[in-house]
Amino acid sequence: MSIGPMGISGGMDINAMVNKIVDAERVPKQQRIDNERMTIDASISAYGRLRESLDTMKGLMTNFRQAEAFAARTVNTTDDSIVSATATTKAIAGKYAIDVLQLAQSHKVASETFSEDTKFGPGKLQVSFGNKSFDVDVRSNSKLVDIVRGINGTSANSGVRASVINDTEGPRLILASNLPGEKHQLKVLVESATGNPLKKLEYQTLQDRTNAINAAREAVEAVVGPLAMPESTLPQSQQVDANGNFIPPDVQQSAGDDQRQSQVDVGVITSAATDVLGLSDPTLSFLKASYAVIKEAQQLFQDEKVNLEQKIAPERAAYEQQVQRGILTEEEAQQRALDELEPTERSRLEKMYLAEEQFEQLQPLFETEASMIQVQAGQDAVVILDGVAKLSSSNNVIEDAIEGVDLTLKGQSQPGKPPAEIGVEYDRQSVRSDIENFVSAYNTFYQTSKALSSVDPVTGQKGPLAGDSTVRNADSRLKAIFSSGIEDAPVGLQSLTEFGITTTRQGNLEVNYDLLDRQLNNNFNDLGDFFGGNTGFARQIEDAIHGFTGVTGSIRTRERSLSEQNYRLTDDQAALDRRMESLEQRTHNKFAAMQDATGKMQGQLGALMSAMGQ
Repeated sequence: MSIGPMGISGGMDINAMVNKIVDAERVPKQQRIDNERMTIDASISAYGRLRESLDTMKGLMTNFRQAEAFAARTVNTTDDSIVSATATTKAIAGKYAIDVLQLAQSHKVASETFSEDTKFGPGKLQVSFGNKSFDVDVRSNSKLVDIVRGINGTSANSGVRASVINDTEGPRLILASNLPGEKHQLKVLVESATGNPLKKLEYQTLQDRTNAINAAREAVEAVVGPLAMPESTLPQSQQVDANGNFIPPDVQQSAGDDQRQSQVDVGVITSAATDVLGLSDPTLSFLKASYAVIKEAQQLFQDEKVNLEQKIAPERAAYEQQVQRGILTEEEAQQRALDELEPTERSRLEKMYLAEEQFEQLQPLFETEASMIQVQAGQDAVVILDGVAKLSSSNNVIEDAIEGVDLTLKGQSQPGKPPAEIGVEYDRQSVRSDIENFVSAYNTFYQTSKALSSVDPVTGQKGPLAGDSTVRNADSRLKAIFSSGIEDAPVGLQSLTEFGITTTRQGNLEVNYDLLDRQLNNNFNDLGDFFGGNTGFARQIEDAIHGFTGVTGSIRTRERSLSEQNYRLTDDQAALDRRMESLEQRTHNKFAAMQDATGKMQGQLGALMSAMGQ
């Protein structure tokens, strides 16, 4: 811009001039807003740090007051390869001997080996898993792998896994229960023609065979009288009871090494199962001998049965005609025919029928082709606690074996070796750490409050909370609690000083660990009386801190006030921006008009001077 005869000439930088005028108006006002916002933000941050340090202490005291710190337990074991344990707050401190007689394991059975080209079916498998069962239809000319797919793919299968193992002598079917324990035993019934390889996939448990033997014996004895059953050469745990019933292997030991030795002996017998029925040789011999006695006895009453049936043969024939005409059912016809006999004869013939029925159910177990064998018994875990208490579980975790203590079984105790021992103790180290954390939390608060409220003696620079009464009040309130006693606590445990916690000259807390450890070791059960309760140390600290950091506390109130000031500054900033925008527009318009007027005047002056020159 230049100054001509008429003043301001054209070509002036209007934008630069407008910016200078607007900046001269904005800068002092903007600086005031920025400085005030910086102060407010610093104060909000300072209060946040102060509140956080106080709330850390409050959280630690809440844990003490709720007695969680003093309820914690530690558990150790002398042999982690046998048993491990976890303890809840309900566990009582003490030592416990754990004798693991057997681990829980899932039931597993295997078939004999088959040739690669063996064809199965048609027929049906009924696979039982505990109290659940499902059917698998097998088509003609099925392969072993087809049966496996049928078992695994059945939607009703809730716990049986089938697989094929390629033995050196040929493929072999393996069935395994997905869940351990005695209640999840496998059982396989086969419906198929005699001679079909499918029949070789049948499996009856030892208990099933035992029950069948006992039921058939009782039914036959009801007809012919007591049978002379073979003498058992089995271990005591596998002999017959006082009623002559066969007792399957079970854990029936008393405490000590004898228990473990007996269990091991039974395990050896069970693991030797290589015969066609999947039973050990002594067990098989005893069952077969029992079956032979029952079979022979069953033949003794056949002539008598025929004679009784001949007595009612005419009536039976007449009733059979009514069955054919649909007037009677087969059961009704038989019962009416029996009613024609004298009561004594009728009762005897009914017992003969029952004996035959029981024998027919028993017969396939001993006179059919080879069936699947047991390769792993389905059994519960069994533990002897402190030599007297017998515990069992369907899996290898025994919950609440001791109140508040869960045992995880990992191995079987060895004969001749002492049982594993678990120790449950009060978690003194955890309480010690919590007390250390509280002391550290207070010292953090104290150092934070000093840094925020101090004044540098050299530079005179003040902290963001210098002169703020909230900081002084918080520290004074806490120190008052530290120095006062808890009247309801036991004598010798009524103040922090008696725990070895004192205030230094610098204002921090420090710990005398010798005194603290002595209190933890000698008076652990009484510590809760000092920290807990509605009037205990922890509650007093909580209430004091809540008065500062709670919703209506002084720190929260100051934070809300500062936030409101920040909102006001935001409004002030928006108003300033609007005014400056308006000022910029007005100033720009004025300079533009001035430049336009100056341009016109210079044009007129130039024309006038040209006219005068002529």
